[in-house]
Amino acid sequence: MTQLLMIHGSGYTQDSFRAQSDAFPEGDAVSLPGHPEGQALASVGELADWTERYVRWKDRGRAVIAGNSLGGAIALEWALRYPADAAGLILIGTGARLRVAPQIFELIDDRWPASIETLVDFGLGSHASPDLRSRASEWHRTVGQQSTRADYAACNQFDIMDRVADIAVPTLVIVGGEDRLTPPKFSRYLHQRIAGSALLEIEGAGHLVMAERPDVVNPAIRDFLATLAATAFSR
Repeated sequence: MTQLLMIHGSGYTQDSFRAQSDAFPEGDAVSLPGHPEGQALASVGELADWTERYVRWKDRGRAVIAGNSLGGAIALEWALRYPADAAGLILIGTGARLRVAPQIFELIDDRWPASIETLVDFGLGSHASPDLRSRASEWHRTVGQQSTRADYAACNQFDIMDRVADIAVPTLVIVGGEDRLTPPKFSRYLHQRIAGSALLEIEGAGHLVMAERPDVVNPAIRDFLATLAATAFSR
């Protein structure tokens, strides 16, 4: 038995995976500590350990983690630390290293909450709906300045470029062709170095590709999960 766990990106909440929660009701989209309840954790390593505690608390067997941006970094670090509990990874708009432009920190530190709309601009592709834009703005307002900054700081420290080839679980890499925060080259790097991984690039979508194009992302996830199930059954 496996469990599907979905982890959002910086300054977001579990609502960023609403389309996947609807499509995969057996899955579990979580809001990380500090989003908004509790205290935001300071590093991807701490978040990976929190994720492992959550997986074990759910007690539903090995996990497939779908992570967007920061959530993808958490998934990667978790798979490296806890390979026995990792059944698969779905890496959405993320990378093996997530350096953050100083402009992002300046926006959060000096122009909050006016900067929220700029952060939303960075996160969405040119075809994103007004409804999604409104929801993304609300995520940042709900999470707040402190936790949003902590998320980006954790991303800025994250670097597993020398370890990513050690990932040894089935992996699906998904990225929007218009992703400005983690451009497609980040996902191609993951694909090239994670043996046996699959890569899906979706033109016209941005960083929140799973929310912008669930019509493409959800079938890809469904096929990936079906392949994992068939492989496990044949063993």
